[in-house]
Amino acid sequence: MSNIRVLDEKTAGKIAAGEVIERPAGVLKELLENAVDAGATSINIDIEGAGRELIRINDNGCGMDEEDLEQSVLRHATSKIRSFDDLTTLQTFGFRGEALYSVAAVSRMTLTSCTGEGAGHRLELHAGKVFSKSPAPAIKGTTVEIRDLFYNVPARLKFLKSDSYERACLLKVIEESALANLKVAYRVHVNGRTVYDLPAQSGPFEQAVIARAKAILGEEVAGSLLFKAFDEGKLNLFLSPADKLVTVRDMQYIFVNRRPIDSKTVQQAIYKAYQNVRPKDRHPAFLVYMTLNPADFDVNIHPQKRDIRFENENRVFGRIMNDAGEVIFGQSRPVDVRLEAPQMTLPPAAQEAAQKLLSPAAPTPMETFAAACAARPAQAFSPKPHFVIKETEDPAEYIARPEGEPSGTDVPSPSAPAPRASLPEETPSWYQGPYHYLGQLQRSYLLFENPQGLVVIDQHAAQERVLFEHYLDAFERRGVKVQKLLFPVHVDLPPSNAETLLSWAAWLKTAGFEVEPFSARTVLVRTMPHMIRFKEDDMKEFIVSLSQVVGDPSKSTETLKRNMVAMLACKKAIKAHDAISPAEAEGLLENMKKCKDGMHCPHGRPCIAQVDMKQLDKLFGR
Repeated sequence: MSNIRVLDEKTAGKIAAGEVIERPAGVLKELLENAVDAGATSINIDIEGAGRELIRINDNGCGMDEEDLEQSVLRHATSKIRSFDDLTTLQTFGFRGEALYSVAAVSRMTLTSCTGEGAGHRLELHAGKVFSKSPAPAIKGTTVEIRDLFYNVPARLKFLKSDSYERACLLKVIEESALANLKVAYRVHVNGRTVYDLPAQSGPFEQAVIARAKAILGEEVAGSLLFKAFDEGKLNLFLSPADKLVTVRDMQYIFVNRRPIDSKTVQQAIYKAYQNVRPKDRHPAFLVYMTLNPADFDVNIHPQKRDIRFENENRVFGRIMNDAGEVIFGQSRPVDVRLEAPQMTLPPAAQEAAQKLLSPAAPTPMETFAAACAARPAQAFSPKPHFVIKETEDPAEYIARPEGEPSGTDVPSPSAPAPRASLPEETPSWYQGPYHYLGQLQRSYLLFENPQGLVVIDQHAAQERVLFEHYLDAFERRGVKVQKLLFPVHVDLPPSNAETLLSWAAWLKTAGFEVEPFSARTVLVRTMPHMIRFKEDDMKEFIVSLSQVVGDPSKSTETLKRNMVAMLACKKAIKAHDAISPAEAEGLLENMKKCKDGMHCPHGRPCIAQVDMKQLDKLFGR
């Protein structure tokens, strides 16, 4: 008896069909869900031409007989529901049923399937019309082969992005499916290269998730995740510890009954749990596995079934927030252990003044600073190890330019001052000299005396600002001098991140970084900006971070440019707890004076604070 039926028009009309296939990743998602619903324990995926030329899914699931095979490509055909009421008890990924119909309508599709009993059957369709039928080998399972996607609707091809971006989207779909279905093996080949070979996971759930996550998110991120199960395993949380937050939000996965979904309710609840320990430029990596009664949520509010609506959004928010807080603060390691300052007893009045001055909730003690001095790049630091920005005439160096730009373009040296009008040198209003260097506090803050009182400078934030303006100025003038690396640096990345990074390769070359593919999981870095001069480990760390912040190539390059330059400056700047000499400290202050905004680091944090004598006198009850 056939298991696949065509829904009546009344039932079909109540379902948000979402029949339009927007991109290859949407095709792949539908086919993977069908394979998992068919009980597959092994799925083989082949992709060519970023999915435009070929998407092939082979599974070892239950298969279809000849009648089911022919029914499966009809509109609204499904094996998963019989009426609209079945939606409240749905246990499978999909129910729309028109996935194969919709895909077949815009491609050349071949379906081969066998139930394991008797011969197999093959069905070939072009643009939704049956082209041929034939017998097939008696191998249990189903193979769906999609060729020439959108060949008959070329207008839709115009909306696809670069091959690198489309491949990244395809790999993201596979990664989500692999994290959701731990007992299924995934073997993925892209243009003949093996990208993933993920064995089926067995054993305890926690170990299975971490093993699969290490292959997808990387050893460092996955290995640091904290885990706790709630409500007898119906809620499983894997969260970054407070001291291991990452720079992007693309390592966040939510699964409801193994379905990858987007949920602002769940995401915001987790962020709320981190609210007192999370810097604004850092984000948690997390995997949330929820098991709910199908009647407790609605997946039919979005064509791609990405968004869901919980029956009680407030209760879900509160539950996730409280449980996430228990994971973070109940199991996480200390963020940073430092020596405590010696205790001292102050008079009550002085204690009250100190509390007002030092409380994080109190207004900053910094006086109101005006806008910084007129535009011009910062000069080089004193020639000390931490601060050297040196330009040399080296045949291995060249100026990074966009493709096609003449090599004879006159590009000024990045360290040369920008042309200025012959006016007296301007001084920013925050600069109230003369300054006398007093020393370092905890090897993190530089202390200066000036006529107003005490000046405290965050050494890392201050140098970030100087390097940021120095490099940004060179970048905008297309004057980034580039150093060819004698040996290219190999950087391992999750395949989806590698594809996304490579989609920006041409733009990155103008920024001084020449990157190219080496394997599905590895990129080669052949050049870097001369003024940066990363060590190999620093270069790898930067490229990994960069791969996480780049996104759709169609987005504005201005945002990416600022983020990338800020990241470069942060990675290269002197760190807290690094010792520097008095000459370096004085040189840093002088370079801050020449910045357009010497008051803030590229991330917006203050670089400098002024504590005047009145505040100090009040602190000691004078």
